[in-house]
Amino acid sequence: MVEEKKSFGDFLAGLGVLTADQLRKVTQEQKQRGERLEQAVVRLGYAKEELILQCLADYFNLPYVDLDTYLIDEKIVKTIPEEVARRHTLIPLFKIGSALTVAMTNPLNLLALDEVRNRVKTDVEISISTEKKIKKAIEQHYGAAGTNLENTLQQFMKGNKAGSPPEPSDYKKTHDLIVKDLPTGPVEDASAARMLDLVMIQAIRDRASDIHFEPDEKGLRARFRIDGFLYESLNLPKQIHPALTSRIKILAEMDIAETRLPQDGNFNVKLEKSGFEIRVSTFPTIYGENVVLRILDQTSPLFKLEELGFSEEVLNQFKQLVRKTSGIILVTGPTGSGKTTTLYALLNMINSKDKNIITIEDPVEYRLPLIRQTQINPKAGITFATGLRSILRQDPDIIMIGEIRDLETSEIAMQAALTGHLVLSTLHTNDAPEAISRLVDIGVESYLISSSVIGVLAQRLVRTICPDCKAPYQIDPKTMSGLGETISNMKGPLTLYRGKGCKNCKQSGYWGRSGIYEFLLVNEEIKKLISERASTQVIREVAKKTVGMVPLRGDGLRKVLKGITTLDEVDRVAY
Repeated sequence: MVEEKKSFGDFLAGLGVLTADQLRKVTQEQKQRGERLEQAVVRLGYAKEELILQCLADYFNLPYVDLDTYLIDEKIVKTIPEEVARRHTLIPLFKIGSALTVAMTNPLNLLALDEVRNRVKTDVEISISTEKKIKKAIEQHYGAAGTNLENTLQQFMKGNKAGSPPEPSDYKKTHDLIVKDLPTGPVEDASAARMLDLVMIQAIRDRASDIHFEPDEKGLRARFRIDGFLYESLNLPKQIHPALTSRIKILAEMDIAETRLPQDGNFNVKLEKSGFEIRVSTFPTIYGENVVLRILDQTSPLFKLEELGFSEEVLNQFKQLVRKTSGIILVTGPTGSGKTTTLYALLNMINSKDKNIITIEDPVEYRLPLIRQTQINPKAGITFATGLRSILRQDPDIIMIGEIRDLETSEIAMQAALTGHLVLSTLHTNDAPEAISRLVDIGVESYLISSSVIGVLAQRLVRTICPDCKAPYQIDPKTMSGLGETISNMKGPLTLYRGKGCKNCKQSGYWGRSGIYEFLLVNEEIKKLISERASTQVIREVAKKTVGMVPLRGDGLRKVLKGITTLDEVDRVAY
């Protein structure tokens, strides 16, 4: 009698990767969402994608390949068109005899296998790898849209000398970005619309958070903000500016004719399987309208607190704090320091069906399930203060306020915290102890602050070293000023790391970002100091001694020693 092969879920349970309860949860989620079991396991955080894909390879008796260390033949890559590779998330690896081997995440994707067979006219063998690594390999070996941008620009200049704007009928609120080779036919295909599409595709592939279209006396410059830094991407002729700006305004439902006043709008785009919200801001300059597009990925999962770079001590303190049912937790830092990301990760952790969570934001950046989210609208009379008053009548358990900006909002938030609500919000201060003096400066009474604030988290973002070109180097700690007493007293030489610069990181030496943090836990001694209006410096020193507060720079230097970031990055954001 032939024994029936066990399911992949049972296979994982047999290996000890999943518990019985986790398997039941995964199976239920898989059916509800219509996703593959391995996707549900990773999304729920039960195991890392690489481990699950290695198990999948074992289950189907297929090889697993680590594309980070695998050398792919460029000639073999070109046997499959880029559009096919991106659509099915696969990449050719090698060819032996008449069989082509491709790396993919889903060995049961028969549609993809049939399409590849029909194109290459040979047998196709499968290896397994992770989606992240396959997409990274696609970027490295197929490249981005640079050539298409150049071709589009040339065709635009040949057939669109006046830079005429697109017709309003070309409007579509959710716009599909299609990855395809640029046609060499009619000039209409090389329109401002196609140019904009290609710039957005390039920006999304480069992980850009913003696109800047900046006119000047000589032309139009396109720059991308990647990991907090602006990089020049493309220089365009001045005559393309009116058509490109009009195209953006049409998509964002803005007034095309109005060029003298700032405008705001938004539209949505889809690229392959991902959806993005594009927020548009125009601003008149002496050379024409400056346009900035903010890119928000609406389909990527929210970060978990564990993924944000917290030290184990701060993470445990933070998790204990949010279990409280009342009080205010503040996240502080300058614009662009990741405060909203931290708050969303926090809400995602404490979100459950037995809690009523309401937010008031400016603007709402990401949609969160089971959470009521409100955006301020001053024209309609909804400010942080007025909105907060209304929220308190909605029987909330947890309230998130996008930012505390004035005395009225501060006092309402603190009264809410004192009457049994957990309140989360942000402030703009340099470090955690300064949040206390900032509230005093706004006009909040010190007794209210000491009674309601239970913790303050200050944070900055530092770029992380590119893993593809990361290399060690040595320094003598005693010759480095400003490293801190702990490092300076080390017996050298000290091994640190930096990126040499490579194609993957665009020669910057950095890839991605992580947070550095300073957490002030407000204990009884700190409360007493706040009530007595003690100085920021006194609060800072007492916090270091009584609750073990590590300054921002200290946390940054820890990450330098671990090879996560560089001294230059810590010096840049923490003084």
